[in-house]
Amino acid sequence: MAQYDVDLRDYWRILKKRKAIFVLAVLSMGIFSYLFTAVRRPLPEYQATSSVKIEKVSNMANLLTGMFTWSTGDNVTTQTHIITSFPVLVQGAKDLGWLPKDVSSETIRTSKRYLSVVDRLRAMIQTEAESGTSIINIRVTSKDPEEAAEVANTIAQSYRKFNILERNRQTMEMRGFIEQQLRSTLAQLERAEEDLRAFKEQYEVISLDARASHILSRLGAAESDYEKVLAEREELSLQLKSVEGEKVTPRNLAQAVMVASPHSPLRRLSPALSDLTLERTTLLVGFTEDHPQVKEIDSQIEGLLNELRTQLTSYLRALKPREEELLARMERLREQSRAIPENALRLARLEREVDLHKTLYAELERKHQEVLIQEAGRIEEVTIVRPAMVPSRRINAASNIMTIVTGIIIGIVLGIVLAFVTETLDTSIGTIEDVENLLNIPVLGLIPSAEVEGRRKGERNKVPSKERMGLVTHLEPKSVVAESYRSLRTNLQFMDVEKQGKTFLITSSSLQEGKTFNVVNLALSMAQAGDKVLLVEGDLRRPRIAHMFGLDSVPGITDYVLGNYQWRDIVNTITDIMLGDFDMEDILRTPGLDNLNIMTGGIRPPNPSEILSSSRFNEFLKEAKAQYDVVLLDSPPVLPVADATEIARTADGVILVYEVGKIARGVLKRAKMNLDNVSANVLGIILSNVKPEVSPDIASYHHRYYYGYRDKEESPEKTKGPRSTFSSLKKSIFRKKGTS
Repeated sequence: MAQYDVDLRDYWRILKKRKAIFVLAVLSMGIFSYLFTAVRRPLPEYQATSSVKIEKVSNMANLLTGMFTWSTGDNVTTQTHIITSFPVLVQGAKDLGWLPKDVSSETIRTSKRYLSVVDRLRAMIQTEAESGTSIINIRVTSKDPEEAAEVANTIAQSYRKFNILERNRQTMEMRGFIEQQLRSTLAQLERAEEDLRAFKEQYEVISLDARASHILSRLGAAESDYEKVLAEREELSLQLKSVEGEKVTPRNLAQAVMVASPHSPLRRLSPALSDLTLERTTLLVGFTEDHPQVKEIDSQIEGLLNELRTQLTSYLRALKPREEELLARMERLREQSRAIPENALRLARLEREVDLHKTLYAELERKHQEVLIQEAGRIEEVTIVRPAMVPSRRINAASNIMTIVTGIIIGIVLGIVLAFVTETLDTSIGTIEDVENLLNIPVLGLIPSAEVEGRRKGERNKVPSKERMGLVTHLEPKSVVAESYRSLRTNLQFMDVEKQGKTFLITSSSLQEGKTFNVVNLALSMAQAGDKVLLVEGDLRRPRIAHMFGLDSVPGITDYVLGNYQWRDIVNTITDIMLGDFDMEDILRTPGLDNLNIMTGGIRPPNPSEILSSSRFNEFLKEAKAQYDVVLLDSPPVLPVADATEIARTADGVILVYEVGKIARGVLKRAKMNLDNVSANVLGIILSNVKPEVSPDIASYHHRYYYGYRDKEESPEKTKGPRSTFSSLKKSIFRKKGTS
């Protein structure tokens, strides 16, 4: 490798050459730093808060019915637990659409999938009572700000509905029970009145005498009192049974309260017992039965139950003497009534039955009115004082900019190191000095990156085909690439005047190094200079020249060698090109195309090496050399197949094409040795796809200086479309040909 001093410009050249590695290292470290911070950074969380106010309600219905729902257990702390209780969470999940509306609580308790939804909702909610007030804040934390606000508002609404339902459940259930009893009592009253009317009509009895009426009246009163005592005893027995079980449920209490009198101990202690039972159910969702808080609630419930049992037992004992006294009175009055005629007794019994049903119906009507009054003044203890708003800021925001910046800085340093290490380990040849010192042959030309430059506005809208885009020297004669081929043409013309070589083989070491592209453009450049050029498609394995010029590949060299044609009959001229895929504008774009003849490959032979090494092919080269100024042969690469070495022995000179940085130096040297072994005359090498080390601005200025327009009036933007018509193109071309 050539040794020379390294300065800052060389470092900059290396960085530009290895910019892909540098950019990849910076991007990789930047992305890695970002991903690292993203993995470590917690997911964004947002918190929304809604507030509810709890207050004791004593409306007119409470005063009329004597029923109050507030008890010592109804404090703010208890309500904070009730908000996160299982019934409220289930109702909230249904309102949010997380659970089906028709699923029951028992089904939810036995389903792991439904319980996971309830547990997720519970984990999102935190309740806290504001000190010194009856306001409870419901805080909901979620990764979605809109979800946090929605859940907070929904839970507040669900708790409000749950509270209304619980506080008014007893009233609604009592109303249904009383209305059912009213319908039953009314039917019994109508039947009793009908029986009384039928008896009077049958026996023509209107009323009893005074003495019989008095006795029967006293007997009816005694029987009525006795029935009341029996009913009261049955009521107390039912109440005692409801609180004597192992577990007291709110439903059992509600059924017992519906038949309890206003002064019953069950009516007074039932709200406190219901609240304690609900609080115990809420605690059991998160704790076991052995938890201290659960045991404390159990002890409070047991205390209330013991108090209820004691009072109910006392009431039952007190009713026993009253029941015996009424029973004795009824026996005495029945003895006195035996002297009354049978019809009178039946009449009195029917009238007493009617009066009894009337009294019972009137009592039920009074109870029904009380329940309606209580229901009209619905108890609402919960008020939403502050709805939740959608939060705009996350509560766990964290800045990781420094980590990402540090990662990018490390990526820059690592990219620089990798770029220089890669440059040091690179075995390819990157400079002219390296090529010439390695192969001992001169560099004939430097061909820059051969991307076709865009057409100027107004010249032509049609885009050339993919194959035809390789004809840079013809389609873009003012491009930097075309100028490079003119320099290559000049170097070939003046490198060895004494030998006067005419046949040149253009080949490469390996595949995809641009040999066909170079031979085609070199042929066009020589034809533009006025030389009579024959371009031979010697690559019979992968022919491309015919496609680039829009010609038919058959007949060609193979057909000539096989004796099917004479070579002069199958040479393609400008006439064949005009009859092919080329448009007239493309043909007349640059003069000199009429100096170029093309020999295509022909049919695909099974033995390309034998075709190219045949005596008939050598005879063709000798005759073509005598008829043309220059014969350029395309061939397969040297190393993969032997076709190039077969042609190289008969050609006046061989030119290697090397794409800079594509292959290692050993491969290129091996290709040169293979050509030397067959005594080929290797004239030099063409460096293809060269990235200019000078500034692109200088190269651009150089190109504009020689091919720019002299003034604004001659620019294509100001003119009316140069070469817009076929006649103007034709005159311009033939004018140039006449002067050349």
